[in-house]
Amino acid sequence: PPSPVARFENGAQWWHALGDVPLERVVMDPPPGTATEEDLLRFVEAGDRLVELVDGTLVEKPVGYEESEIAARLVHFLWAWVLPRKLGSVVGADATLRMKGGNVRLPDVSFTISERIAALPKPRPSIPSIGPDLAIEVLSKSNTKAEIARKLKEYFESGTRLAWIINPPKQTLAVYTGPTEKPDRVLDKDEIVDGGEVLPGFTMTIAELFADAQ
Repeated sequence: PPSPVARFENGAQWWHALGDVPLERVVMDPPPGTATEEDLLRFVEAGDRLVELVDGTLVEKPVGYEESEIAARLVHFLWAWVLPRKLGSVVGADATLRMKGGNVRLPDVSFTISERIAALPKPRPSIPSIGPDLAIEVLSKSNTKAEIARKLKEYFESGTRLAWIINPPKQTLAVYTGPTEKPDRVLDKDEIVDGGEVLPGFTMTIAELFADAQ
């Protein structure tokens, strides 16, 4: 089959499609346009670098200490609500998810309801074809606006119903219920976020994510 990058007329188009990510995050081995899911799994399983598969190109997922701490707190808060109620599954940034268009994404944190998890093939594949009901991204310095916009589009096309984009420097959480350019609302550290229809009854103060996060 033709390379996924063959549809681009030049390198600029290809780079813009990736989301204008810094080129130091683009993996060159395997060459862009030739990478496969097996290549991605080798990177992820080795534990050295988290990468996503975008148009046949491996793109490094930036994660810093503060972002990891915030994501870990989110996993803790979500599991504390989800586990006793047997609502579904909460996973972190090394969980590989195949999007509807074939790209493989690794949300920083995600939640998927139990009914959709039960519908997955057994044994569960290394890269399930599913968009989480709740997808969460904790922004790093090298994330671009175009990159996050494309991720949101892929998430919602693949079954996501709610997305949170967390901005550590601004200490805000943006809520999306669709792949729109502007969020439904942006909450600051003095406000409370809820799980909406995805996690009815769940609430969390934004301040809890950032307390002592240095």
